[in-house]
Amino acid sequence: MAQEQKRDQTVRLPNPSAQPFVAALKTVRFFAVLFFWVTMVCVLAHVAAFVLTEWVGAYRASEEGEVEEAAQAVRAPAAWLGLLESSARAESPGELFPNVKPEGTAAASAAGQGEAGGDAAPPPAPQNETGAGAGEPEGTVVAPPNGAPDAGADEDLGQRRRVRAQYYRQLTANVLGPARSVGILASLLLAVTVFLYLQIALLGRLAGIRQLTRSLFLILLFLATVLPWGGLFEDVQASSLYDFERLLSAHAVGMGGSDDWVEVARYYGRFLVYPSVSVILLALAGLHFAGGYSRSVLANE
Repeated sequence: MAQEQKRDQTVRLPNPSAQPFVAALKTVRFFAVLFFWVTMVCVLAHVAAFVLTEWVGAYRASEEGEVEEAAQAVRAPAAWLGLLESSARAESPGELFPNVKPEGTAAASAAGQGEAGGDAAPPPAPQNETGAGAGEPEGTVVAPPNGAPDAGADEDLGQRRRVRAQYYRQLTANVLGPARSVGILASLLLAVTVFLYLQIALLGRLAGIRQLTRSLFLILLFLATVLPWGGLFEDVQASSLYDFERLLSAHAVGMGGSDDWVEVARYYGRFLVYPSVSVILLALAGLHFAGGYSRSVLANE
């Protein structure tokens, strides 16, 4: 009885008439894999940019430097053709009248005592270029009095951090700018390629149609999260391939730490959840496409 059941089982053999279709599907599959990985890298780059901005703080020093420069520009009055002096210089009377000594100061009293007694005040000890005294060897750095911290070193360190953050910011903008255009173009070409693959599989009456159809619709959903719909709908600005400058502007305003939970949800949903959903949809589409390829091509070789 068991032997009769084994005889009734059908054995699937490679379809000789499917060889031309298999050769065409291999070519289409090469371009589908190429467009898939290009699109995946572009979307993952935008996810990494959000992580660097929000949690790593790679561009925070650059933003603080811009705020500080803007504040200094507001505080410093502008001179008109060099004819107007700033208030900081006008406060010191010694610069306006170098030969007149103000009365009531320590310098004036010391000068008066020197003239009355006939003895001039001893000149200060000569110093070398490094700031050391006459009895100290050259190259000796005089420490600030009372252990005061070196403000110049802190300022140089902050300047180096701002320069490094500005470099990372410019590098990220130069990468994400082309990645946005390339990602949109590659996603469109991926959808067309998978649709062409499905048509060839249907024409050759090959297996794996279910997986290929699921892959195609998942890619269409992925396109809905990637394409910039702001040109068609003014209220819809969300896209997985977002503009990097908009992310920096939203981060500088502080939407991630806002008290309004609607703004926080919109911020994380636009720049983190949306790209993450796109990555998941694209990964599922790739898995279904791989299953359809194995049933339509590998089973007929």
